[in-house]
Amino acid sequence: MDFPDHPFWDFSLRVYGRDGVGAACLHLQENHGIDVNVMLFCLWLGETGRGVLDAEELAAMKAATERWHQEVVKSLRGLRRILKDGFPDVFQGLRESLRGKVQAAEIDAEHLQQLLLAASVERPAPGGALTVEDRAGDASRNFDLYLDSLGAAFGPADTVHFAHILGQAFPGLTAERALDLAEVLM
Repeated sequence: MDFPDHPFWDFSLRVYGRDGVGAACLHLQENHGIDVNVMLFCLWLGETGRGVLDAEELAAMKAATERWHQEVVKSLRGLRRILKDGFPDVFQGLRESLRGKVQAAEIDAEHLQQLLLAASVERPAPGGALTVEDRAGDASRNFDLYLDSLGAAFGPADTVHFAHILGQAFPGLTAERALDLAEVLM
């Protein structure tokens, strides 16, 4: 597919590709039902200096993307997982080829979801420079608002995973400070 360029997608690819981020995201997704695209959007808003979400903006984000995520993204993910090991008697090479096409469709569906997220909260980046700690703090507060909306409760291991993601999204942030910011989620 030919998607329009968007800095949120570029940010997501950059952060998700960093060491250990994919595994940490998968942990939060599997253990708490976190929509990784929403989490990344929360981080991107903070990283770009767009500040802290309010309840109405979060509701708009969820309204714009929740059905798409549930019915399209998660369905494709489920199908991809079934194709991995669910049919050992079906021609492995052909099954893997089909799985690759489903995975490509899943990535396209996530890309589209990210465009929907970005369109749901259109807030320009401010002109002034914020410190990395201020931006990371805003990102953490955005994610905390999202977690509250899910009724998700984080334990110490979850906090460590989020702190790792936060530290990778904000390279100037020390690991200790990332953990401090993540601990507000518990």
